[in-house]
Amino acid sequence: MRRKSALWDKTFLLTLVTLMVPMILQNLLTLGTQMMDSIMLGQLGQNELSASSLANQPFFIFNLLIFGMASGSSVLNAQFWGKRDIRSIKIIISICLKVAFTVSILLAAVVMLFPRAVMAVYTNDQAVIELGAQYLQVIGWCYIFHGIASTLLTSIRSVGIVRVAVVDSVFALVCNTSLNYILLFGKLGFPALGVRGAAVATVITRIGEVAIVLTYLLFIDKKLKFRPRDLAAFEMGLLKNYLKNGLPVAFNEVFWSIGVSIQSMILGRLGADAVSASQMSSIVQQFATVFIFGVANAAAIIIGNDIGAGRMEEAKSRIRAFRWIAVWVGLFAAGVILVLSRPVVGFYNVPEETKELALQMLRMLSVIVLFVSQTGIGVGGLLRGGGDPRFGVFVDLCGLWLFAVPAALLAAFVFHAPVLAVYLCSKLDEPVKLVMLTWRMRNDRWIKDVTTAGAPQELP
Repeated sequence: MRRKSALWDKTFLLTLVTLMVPMILQNLLTLGTQMMDSIMLGQLGQNELSASSLANQPFFIFNLLIFGMASGSSVLNAQFWGKRDIRSIKIIISICLKVAFTVSILLAAVVMLFPRAVMAVYTNDQAVIELGAQYLQVIGWCYIFHGIASTLLTSIRSVGIVRVAVVDSVFALVCNTSLNYILLFGKLGFPALGVRGAAVATVITRIGEVAIVLTYLLFIDKKLKFRPRDLAAFEMGLLKNYLKNGLPVAFNEVFWSIGVSIQSMILGRLGADAVSASQMSSIVQQFATVFIFGVANAAAIIIGNDIGAGRMEEAKSRIRAFRWIAVWVGLFAAGVILVLSRPVVGFYNVPEETKELALQMLRMLSVIVLFVSQTGIGVGGLLRGGGDPRFGVFVDLCGLWLFAVPAALLAAFVFHAPVLAVYLCSKLDEPVKLVMLTWRMRNDRWIKDVTTAGAPQELP
């Protein structure tokens, strides 16, 4: 008798919705914060928008590095949670937090001490460089606070603690938008600080986010029962396991983010209109892809929990279900892009030709997102939760560095192709990744339990 598909399993669907909805809501709120930031800066002018966009490229790399390290720990945490091994989870979080804090300090120092050199990597427009340098000298402080908050939120999400992230994101949206209004435009008796004001607003908001997540984890949470002494927890075996299974994910995120940053650099050399159009299209794209990555994160947790609990057949059935879900989520994301394109672009105070360029980019993205849904859920959800993050690294890096980045460089600087052609070339990695992912998932041999090495022998 053929086994019933997980797609029709009420328990599976309820678990998916319970995990997915808060994560999607959190990401939507985060993007709302970013969009308000972008729109308000856009009111100051195209140079200000371009400066903040390019100045945030190092933070983009940093953010994905932190996310990668925390996501790497989540591979282990999700499976340890399936085993109900709380002690190991606490130790993994502690290790990840120490690494994240060290990295945050180092990168913050670089952007604050050498802001003009950092900006010069992305553009040769002196006006944009000066505005970006003002922004970087302040925003560097948020690296430290964001590193702590993001690491904790991503790590605890792997055990199903997702609601605090929503509270954190609501605070960020309200606080950052309010402070932007006051500091950018000089309201309530404060001076108009321009791009520097946006940076100050972000730093204050990040400090508040850290306070919220630490308060929840230390005084409210009932799942992990985290205590201050747990911040010092350490176990050599778990460190080795984290390095083996977690670092490949971090490595992937870093090199992927560097590749994307190079693509931004390419567009930066093509002019402020190309940068601004890309920034506007990116905001819309992110609103669409939050649904994809909400499903991906939920998939990693569900599959990881099943494998950790020894429910291997259930894990395999649910992996097949998620591959079908990816198709429908991709179609939904494409619709979101097409619906939001004109309303969002219309908010910006930029020339009409820049708006039209952004709309053309978004029409391309409505097709590309169909591939993103498959690869995002496959790599970020199924491979990670299923214990095969290293192949995910291979897929991402091959697609980006062997195809997308070289194609964009050739199109821009050898063939001097139009902006849209360069932009399309920068997205060639997605169909390549889908082919590689499909080949990997042709059977179930890649699915494995990664917690068997390095776990403490005795639990408290």
